[in-house]
Amino acid sequence: MKMRLAVLAIVLLPLAANAQGVPARVPAPGGITVQGTGSVRVPVKVVQLTAQVRGIVDEANALAALRAAGVEDPVIGPNGSRVGSGTQVLVRGTIRGVTHAKLDGIGAAATAYVASHPGIAIDNVSFSARLDDCVPSEQTARAAALADARRKADAIAALTGVSVDGVATVTENGGCPGTADSGYGGQGQFDLGTLMTTIVVSEYVTFAISPGTPSTRRRTL
Repeated sequence: MKMRLAVLAIVLLPLAANAQGVPARVPAPGGITVQGTGSVRVPVKVVQLTAQVRGIVDEANALAALRAAGVEDPVIGPNGSRVGSGTQVLVRGTIRGVTHAKLDGIGAAATAYVASHPGIAIDNVSFSARLDDCVPSEQTARAAALADARRKADAIAALTGVSVDGVATVTENGGCPGTADSGYGGQGQFDLGTLMTTIVVSEYVTFAISPGTPSTRRRTL
């Protein structure tokens, strides 16, 4: 009889110890998948100019006019460009220390050049932000996006009675503009009114979860 009681005590001892401690938490199937978004406003200091020019274009004369207007590193099509009136040629250049006055001055210079060179027309003028130092801003936006995703996951976990254990997978969209093949670096759109651009990062995050504690489970839907 004493032997049977001793065996029973050995079997029940681990069960009693486990009941008094914190229950083991095992990973729950699936997870919580959310999207987090972060953005950073960045002042534009360098702008890339592109335009299409139609007419008989003399490269040396046009390059001199672009430099005089404040456009750096101007390029007009291939070297020695002089094309007929039915052909378009691409014009590119860099504008540093961008201000509204500088952009207005370049526009006025283009208008004056067309007026003084009959048969030449300038089409599809566009400005894009050149972001040579975008990475720190991208990292700030990325951190904000991940924090936004974690906030949403914690809110969902509180309502569904589970605990967030950590990140399982992450997929990212957005960030710094890709490097252009023209060699001018990453380029992106910007607001001409404010001379600002916005770096936006979206993170699609799946968080691993575990069953919640009894107090957490009582708050489930």
